Amino acid sequence: MLTHTSIILAILGLLLLIYIIRLVSSKRLLLSYSLLWVFLAVIITLCALFPTPIYWLADEIGIALPSNFIFIIGIICLLVICLSLSVIASKQTAYSKTLVQEVALLRKEVDAIKAEQQNIR
Repeated sequence: MLTHTSIILAILGLLLLIYIIRLVSSKRLLLSYSLLWVFLAVIITLCALFPTPIYWLADEIGIALPSNFIFIIGIICLLVICLSLSVIASKQTAYSKTLVQEVALLRKEVDAIKAEQQNIR
């Protein structure tokens, strides 16, 4: 039987999933960036609806309390999301650097063309 806390957690997981879908549909969040969040929302909802596997996994791993197991899994999920965002930020930084260099080269070419045209006149 689901407890009051499980019901609230399942509702919060579903609300998170709906919110992520709305962000993607309004193009405020890219689909590729939302996959980890969708996965996390689904896991939260499933764990709230079916808590028995949590107890079993915690016991098998040797963790005394299932709540500690949930905290460990939550921390691991957040670390994965942070790592994913760090990779994205690194790619964006490299891309920005390349764009700045290309703009500088194009600006140099435009200035050279302008100087050449002024010399012709």
